[in-house]
Amino acid sequence: MKKLFRTAASGGALLALLAAPVYSQTSFRKYVALGDSLTAGVEGNCLVERHQRRSYPKLVADQLGIADFQQPLLSEVPLSTQGTGVCLGAIVAGGTITVGPVSNQGVPLNATLPRPYDNLGIPGANAADLVDLRVANPAGNTANRSAAVVLRNFPGGPFEGKSALDQANLLAPDLVTVWIGNNDVLGAALSAAAVDGVTLTPVAVFDAKYTQLMTGLRMTGRTVVALNIPDVSALAFTKTIPRVVVNPTTRQPVVVGGQTVPLLGPRPTATCATPPCPLPEGTLVTLGASSLLALGIGIPTSLGGTGAALPDGSFSPPSTLNQGVLLYPDEVASIQQRGNELNARIAAIAAANGATVLDIHALFDEMVAHGYHIGGGITLTTSFLTGGIFSADGFHASNIGYAIVATEIIEHLNDVKGTDLELPDVTQALFTPDVPFSTAAVPDPSAGPFQYSMGTWKDLVTATGFAASFEVLYPTPGKRPGKSLGR
Repeated sequence: MKKLFRTAASGGALLALLAAPVYSQTSFRKYVALGDSLTAGVEGNCLVERHQRRSYPKLVADQLGIADFQQPLLSEVPLSTQGTGVCLGAIVAGGTITVGPVSNQGVPLNATLPRPYDNLGIPGANAADLVDLRVANPAGNTANRSAAVVLRNFPGGPFEGKSALDQANLLAPDLVTVWIGNNDVLGAALSAAAVDGVTLTPVAVFDAKYTQLMTGLRMTGRTVVALNIPDVSALAFTKTIPRVVVNPTTRQPVVVGGQTVPLLGPRPTATCATPPCPLPEGTLVTLGASSLLALGIGIPTSLGGTGAALPDGSFSPPSTLNQGVLLYPDEVASIQQRGNELNARIAAIAAANGATVLDIHALFDEMVAHGYHIGGGITLTTSFLTGGIFSADGFHASNIGYAIVATEIIEHLNDVKGTDLELPDVTQALFTPDVPFSTAAVPDPSAGPFQYSMGTWKDLVTATGFAASFEVLYPTPGKRPGKSLGR
């Protein structure tokens, strides 16, 4: 079992942990990251500069001492301003933590960079997109729209005809990380529809494209680290809402006649021939069900609900994907099996091309079972909102989660290359407010036009229990937070 402790047992050791990172000198002079939204640094369903500067590739580059690490930075604008995407955040009101819009995604900030970016994470991309998406359609699907910003290979763009693989090689890096394949599997969880060839990439298709990618990256003197795919059941998106009715006030399961009461779904079961029927054991209910449950959908009439079934995802040929919020046991099994199959291919193809594999699948399983310990009595978990590892969409990591990924990458490099790189400071992410401050001069910059106050962040830190071992000196906007021991 991989030990995840980041110990700082004594006061002196803990103060050292909280200090600014010390950069180690290495032979790595150029680092490029390839991947999807997780590599880009998406949090809370959007990508903005606040997130990008805390992405795991940026943290890795910092530890390597690489100053010129370029990313396709995007501005963040107030909710009142028209943007290209809504950023979700945690909001505390009346002692309850909820999710809501906090800002909007804006426009590119450094689109005129005369070379490719070093972070080539493309939100929405699957393995094939990293080698096949050579000319992006800014009005196309998520991967195409993202590639238009990240790769700038739209018609007439500076890198038209150049894929992510092509652009990575143009930069001639001696270190490359590749974290791709999540959308080849976990997209089935987001749509709650496990359909081979639609939301699940066939193994043969993935094999061919991943081989093309890794073969194209192989070069003498280059270090390539491949990250694999986590389990669908490890995500806060799929593990937060129980399959049984809960009391909305206490959040505890409702018990009738000594038994919990399952939510209702559209499939018949062994004991229910005519839907709506109780959800069987092993069914996962995604975060998408929260708004429906608030309307009484999925809740039996005997408990005050509508008695209507929560929707299951499905596919209507030739091209209609019907979103759902339920993953029945057979669908969970299909997603897990495909994830295991693709992870086996990642391991084999990486080895065949001289790359090493960082087992993110095992890391997430371990965090689900035991949490992630960073010393000082603080344990991060995968619990939604209060655990610290996942962002407000329940699928992408938080800035803390990305710091953990960066830590694992640096540890992996130390293991396989014999380096002695300093680990990223996870506590720096933990105690840095992830609040969309405005740069505009406003009377109260802590509340700002983004409608997300400094007090909200303080309440969140307190609610999670992270402050139990530390006194957090809450900063003014734009200044690094102070930290001290004890309370």
